[in-house]
Amino acid sequence: MFSGLIKHIGVISKPLSGPYEGEIVIENNKLPEIVEIGGSVAVNGACLTLTKKSNNLLTFFVSEETIEKSTLSRLHQGKVVNLEIPITPTSLLDGHIVLGHVDTTGKLIKKNIIKGKDESTRMTIQIKKEFMKFVVTKGSIAVDGISLTIADYSDSDHNFSVHIIPHTFDNTNLKYLNLYEEVNIEFDIIGKYIERLLEMNKNNLTMDKLRDFLGT
Repeated sequence: MFSGLIKHIGVISKPLSGPYEGEIVIENNKLPEIVEIGGSVAVNGACLTLTKKSNNLLTFFVSEETIEKSTLSRLHQGKVVNLEIPITPTSLLDGHIVLGHVDTTGKLIKKNIIKGKDESTRMTIQIKKEFMKFVVTKGSIAVDGISLTIADYSDSDHNFSVHIIPHTFDNTNLKYLNLYEEVNIEFDIIGKYIERLLEMNKNNLTMDKLRDFLGT
């Protein structure tokens, strides 16, 4: 499990060689000393297993399902990626619960600097219409593994906007992101559980049952 707070970035040294499962190699100076073989690392929000490490190179296995649902197969050599190691029971959960299971991809359609005391960046990302049910104002969302808060959204245009503070913009891959590039999206797990509960209890859902399900 991850928090969506990115403390490391890496560079693609060897991209995936095909559309099916395979290995991807990422260069990073610090993580080889931290992560053991068999350990997990979120790469642009996708939880991958470390299979080899040598000096500053990390090799990860990527499954066919992850390739299908994420942008990993489209990352080229030299591309900057976000890296996060799992949180521990004693970690401060400053972001939100991120599982590293990418739901879909989105496309950056707008990128604007918001002038003010501390300049922030407003990004608008378009997703498939079917996923808009998981988007709520002030809700949490992971974009390329980064824990962000949804500022607003448009159901008709199936997009949402987020504000990026300077620290996040400068210390993640977002500053390298160009218009119309794709990003990995993971929606809040609580929203997905509620959606599943609604599907299962379309005709007899009550507030008491919802409270029992959520444990509140």
